Amino acid sequence: MLNVPDKGFGKRMRVYLREMFPPVPRLGSAALLYGSFTVLLARIHGVPGPLISPLALLGVWNVFALLLVLRLMDELKDREIDLALFKERPVPSGRVRESDIRASLAVMVVLYLGANAVTRPTFLAAAVVLGYALLMFKYFFFPDYLRTHLLPNLASHNPIVALLLLQIVVLFSVQSGLDLKDIDWVPVLLAVAMNWAMFLAWEISRKIRAREEENAYVTYSRIFGPAGAAAVTGGAQTVTLLLGFHFSAELELAWVTPVLLAAGYLVTLGALLRFAVRPNRATSKLRPFAEAYILSVLAAILAGGLLARPL
Repeated sequence: MLNVPDKGFGKRMRVYLREMFPPVPRLGSAALLYGSFTVLLARIHGVPGPLISPLALLGVWNVFALLLVLRLMDELKDREIDLALFKERPVPSGRVRESDIRASLAVMVVLYLGANAVTRPTFLAAAVVLGYALLMFKYFFFPDYLRTHLLPNLASHNPIVALLLLQIVVLFSVQSGLDLKDIDWVPVLLAVAMNWAMFLAWEISRKIRAREEENAYVTYSRIFGPAGAAAVTGGAQTVTLLLGFHFSAELELAWVTPVLLAAGYLVTLGALLRFAVRPNRATSKLRPFAEAYILSVLAAILAGGLLARPL
């Protein structure tokens, strides 16, 4: 039997958050994503993009809260897989109860929607994003198929990243006083694609294994082969790089932007090439490199936008 420690709800959830969703670094990354994307939106439209305001805090909260909601949903969705393959995690090990996850999920949904009730557009955007997350939670009502088919699962689940970014666009429109019809949608959608591509690469990289590591867990390296999975990851990251260079030149971002973009890309490219040439346990840990690349891109855009001359 699973051994559930005799602890209160709060202590059990602190255990869960510490291991599965550490709040401080997650808040930091949420602030970086919101700040970077908002600075880019402000630069595109030639308007001020204040990073410290009530609506900016709402933007950071939205990123943090949605990612936590998705994490809690995944905990419930994947409980059978986790019990079989990841028994050391808080819920499969019995250190956190499933009822704790359900209660926390309900609280986060209420807080997420409640915070966005400040305006009608922000609430509607939050409701759309949350509605899509709920469809993901239900595997779009095809659980048996999507659980065992990784590519359709990716195609149906990964658009949540684009929806989160579009939610930031809605918040930016409210903050800047622009109507959504006045948004310059072509460069904005390119900015969405730039950020979406690197998160797609992260999603693929975390499910890549060397052949000796493969088990019942479905991976992209099993579908594409080690070199193929590395190539798909690198391709998505190349899209981010090229669009980043485009925005750096088009929006006259500071010199730090192309430097950080290139440095982050070369580091992660080196890790991918190393794995493609010698796929083994020592080279297969590609997720940290994908995360470092995301941080380098976000920092590059944020710093370049803040240091750039006014347009």
